[in-house]
Amino acid sequence: MKLVVEKERLLKVLSRVQAIADKRSSMAILSTVLLRASDEGIELSATDLEIGLRSRVEAEVETPGELAIPARKFYEIIKDFPLDYIHLEEENGWLRITSPGDEEVFFRLACLPAEDFPSLPEIEDADLIELEGALLAEMISKTIFCVATEETRFILSGIYVEQPEEEKLLRFVATDGHRLALIDRAVEGIEDLRLTPGVIVPRKAAQEMKKIAQDHPVVQFGLKDNQAVLALPHLVLTARLIDGQYPDYRAVIPQERENPLRAPRKKLLEALKRISVLSLERYRPVTLNVSQNMLTLVSQHPDLGEGRERVPVVYEGEDLTLNFNAKYLIDVLEVMNSEEVEFFMRDENIPCIITGPDDQGFLGLVMPMTSV
Repeated sequence: MKLVVEKERLLKVLSRVQAIADKRSSMAILSTVLLRASDEGIELSATDLEIGLRSRVEAEVETPGELAIPARKFYEIIKDFPLDYIHLEEENGWLRITSPGDEEVFFRLACLPAEDFPSLPEIEDADLIELEGALLAEMISKTIFCVATEETRFILSGIYVEQPEEEKLLRFVATDGHRLALIDRAVEGIEDLRLTPGVIVPRKAAQEMKKIAQDHPVVQFGLKDNQAVLALPHLVLTARLIDGQYPDYRAVIPQERENPLRAPRKKLLEALKRISVLSLERYRPVTLNVSQNMLTLVSQHPDLGEGRERVPVVYEGEDLTLNFNAKYLIDVLEVMNSEEVEFFMRDENIPCIITGPDDQGFLGLVMPMTSV
């Protein structure tokens, strides 16, 4: 293998691909990036056996070949390489890294055989639809914060993706058992994905999809066997779906919504951040005292003190006193766009629903705390 590639082109792709490699795996090959050089340029691939990513880079290839290169070290060398063009050449299982016609900067990196690198899923015949990159990134952003992080709740450790029955909507749902986020968007060709029943996309895969989607105006998204797929002309990401049946999230969403509390989103968000400073760190409990046209936030810490702040709201229902994890409320408000949000609350046994007029199709749900 022998080639010349522009540093910035290589670095842009390498930074994304190397993030997939599993640096902590006991299998050394999983901590590498596979570099394959051909007449069409070079292709970089990485996998942790759950997610696979391959992307192409333009390059002047003199001699084709392939090597599995230590991902992190290769990335660090390229990132800080002082010249604009990089010369890569294989020498008996080693990779020489220099600049064309100039060996003032020289690296020699030990590599592994390309044949040891795991094969990545092919996406021929995959069911794919076109989506705006910003739309996909928004749908992930507005749900991923609710994904469960505990290993014991494996089935909840991803975003549930489905098409609601008889509706041409793409729906993303996430919950950790204490809170839930749901977003619907109308999408052309959604029926081609055959998302009934839905599928569960792992958290890490969704994060990578978001990073890619927000940088491109249009992406292809879909399924192939047990894999979720995100595709561009020069890039393919595949992710093994979580196997299992997602719980019936509809059962926990209250259908009755009366006496909404309308509040200015930014003002309430800032007040929650301030007031939660003096709450117990583990659960961040904050008390919401609701009366006619006034919301009073209260936090107490047995060792540090207490805080209290009032926020004018529009509310005409009965007085309420409910306790919430402040972080859960903050997370919902931070992903919303509406200037004014609506809270639907009844008692500590009924989830609180949060919506907004400029967040059509989005719903946040937070369970009150039964005790503080």
